[in-house]
Amino acid sequence: MRAKTLDQVTAGVERACRTVSGAVELERAVCASLREAVPFDAWCALTVDPGSVLPTGGWHREGLPLEYMNPMLEIEAGGQDALALSTMARSCRRAMTLTAATGGQPERSRHYREILVPAGMTREMRVLFGDNASVWGALVLFRGADAPDFADADAQLIGDATISVATAIRREMVLTEITADDTAAGPGLVLLDRDLHPTTMSSAAARWLTQVDDGIDPHRELPFCVLTLAHQAWSRPGPARTRIRSRTGRWLTLHAEQLAGADDQVSIIIEAARPVEIAALIADTYRLTSRERDVVGLIARGFARTEIARLLTVSAYTVDDHIKRVFGKLEVRSRAELTAKLFFDQHLPRIENEVPIGGTGWFLR
Repeated sequence: MRAKTLDQVTAGVERACRTVSGAVELERAVCASLREAVPFDAWCALTVDPGSVLPTGGWHREGLPLEYMNPMLEIEAGGQDALALSTMARSCRRAMTLTAATGGQPERSRHYREILVPAGMTREMRVLFGDNASVWGALVLFRGADAPDFADADAQLIGDATISVATAIRREMVLTEITADDTAAGPGLVLLDRDLHPTTMSSAAARWLTQVDDGIDPHRELPFCVLTLAHQAWSRPGPARTRIRSRTGRWLTLHAEQLAGADDQVSIIIEAARPVEIAALIADTYRLTSRERDVVGLIARGFARTEIARLLTVSAYTVDDHIKRVFGKLEVRSRAELTAKLFFDQHLPRIENEVPIGGTGWFLR
């Protein structure tokens, strides 16, 4: 078979990006186009939360046997194995082979030893759709033990040909959000007077407020948690913020602030918690300090202690102290367990319930 050029592969990928609907279906079409240039025996597709670089769904029917799914998820959620999505996300390469990631020693990889070898699929390449700022999806490609390994040229070809895929996946997620008709997904606004009576309320805010699981003040017809937040905004300078859980289990973020130039109005903005706030939700639950929250967020994205120290402008020993306290509060023993807590508590239940993904890369509910 005549080898396809980069232009030919890119044209097939971009055709899929223009014509296929749905993020997962788009990745399947891209995979089919890539397979014509770089053959493989099995594969799976993933959608990824850009806030934590953890999977939010995907396609696994043509991947490894199902008995390997749970142990593979456990290893992946730890974020420390070779070719972990979080590690790749911080590199400059969109596609990488397991051989390259391990310096030619794939046996160093836990998922190679425990998953790939028993499954008979010992050749692996991963492809990220995104960059080191945001990752929206990924492909995992496998070849059998009796097949030649993926070459570096294969990874370079696929990485160069799929530059446009991340934008297309995000577009499809936005369209999914619109199609789902989740009209309460956008932010809502409530304006309160000095006595905390509502003077203006958007339709989105009214819908959000019906989901708040709290008692209602009979005079103002607002949940008590909203009034408490408004009192905070009146009593101290600057914005006040809180997070609450709705009756459906969805996290909401409420912001309250006195309006600039007005001494008799406070605004309340209600919106769904964004993906980057998921680590902060767990931080709230376990009463982490502001600095400990920063550390949790960076750990979730796979940064090493020296990188965290540089980003936070503190010593590595200080980072160690923060990590020790975080582990104690969350009752975990390693960064892998912490990242797994994020995945198994926040992602997996939604994946199992087939909750659709919205334009932020996070679940719609």
